[in-house]
Amino acid sequence: MKQSVFKTEAKRDNFRIHYNHILSQFPFEQRYIKTTFGQTFILTAGQESNPPVILLHGSCSNSAFWFPEILALSSDYKVYAVDILGEAGNSEEYRPDLDSDAFAVWMKEVLDILGLEKSVIIGNSLGGWISLKFATIYPECVFKLILIASAGLAEVRQQFISDVSQTRQEDGTVPVDSNILGEYDIPKEVLDFMNLIAESYSPIQHLPVYGDEQLQRLNMPVLFIDGANDIIIDADKSAQRLSRIVPSAEIHLPRNCGHVLPNSIEYIIPFLAKDSKNM
Repeated sequence: MKQSVFKTEAKRDNFRIHYNHILSQFPFEQRYIKTTFGQTFILTAGQESNPPVILLHGSCSNSAFWFPEILALSSDYKVYAVDILGEAGNSEEYRPDLDSDAFAVWMKEVLDILGLEKSVIIGNSLGGWISLKFATIYPECVFKLILIASAGLAEVRQQFISDVSQTRQEDGTVPVDSNILGEYDIPKEVLDFMNLIAESYSPIQHLPVYGDEQLQRLNMPVLFIDGANDIIIDADKSAQRLSRIVPSAEIHLPRNCGHVLPNSIEYIIPFLAKDSKNM
């Protein structure tokens, strides 16, 4: 029997009421598509004739967190912000097996249904992990790969795991605050929404790190961005490993930034502009 990622139906419904209220204030189109893995929710913006860009959010997150990037990209690209299966969004509430190729197969279905043979893929944290899975299995479907504080290149820091364990409540909820995130300028409204997410569903506990032979399949242009002060994933280790396996990868580790990167678009737009005629 499938297990929903939401703790109860009531918590799911309450969360989605808040989430959809936020989305109702966005100037983006909303749509659902049906895949063999279940319903998938997408925010879209931009002209159909523009090059396609897929956005995949992080864990304990959803497509609402892409609002600034969608605005910045939609003038020149057709943007699709996809709610990941088994996360706190509007897509199917059952999480595929992380040790299988399910997430990559699901993403291939999404592109096929949208009529996209090839797309730019941008993933943040968990979304980066899924982007890597997809790009290593279906490299022919990826124009360019952009990884923001991505999982899958290095293990999560033990200190972060310890900090999370110490703050975990009896029901399994980990309150989200500046100390846990290592970020001190997140607006209260955003923290409140993140805590609603944390109270409502059960996040992924561990993401496998990809092997060298998998990462060697990345034959497209790759951009990696992570804050030098990321307390969740070791940015230096991730960057060094990617640079060794994919020497052509463009890497940025901005100082005074952590796992949350509010200025990632400053690196993304110039990267996309390079050889844009081939997209």
